Amino acid sequence: MTENTLSTYNGKPCRSTEMTIGNTLFTVISVQGDAAKETAYDKVKKLILDGVETAQKSYQFGHNNIA
Repeated sequence: MTENTLSTYNGKPCRSTEMTIGNTLFTVISVQGDAAKETAYDKVKKLILDGVETAQKSYQFGHNNIA
């Protein structure tokens, strides 16, 4: 089960997520840094789009070189 909690840390918004897998409880606490230029959402979105672009280039390269 996953539990999301919104709160603050040193006056900044943070998110705490807990998940139990087997007998282990994992806790992740995220706080945006002062020097952050993009949100985690924006960073993941960029990574996904870059991966799609790389896959498309790879497909086109392999498809164009088939005899």
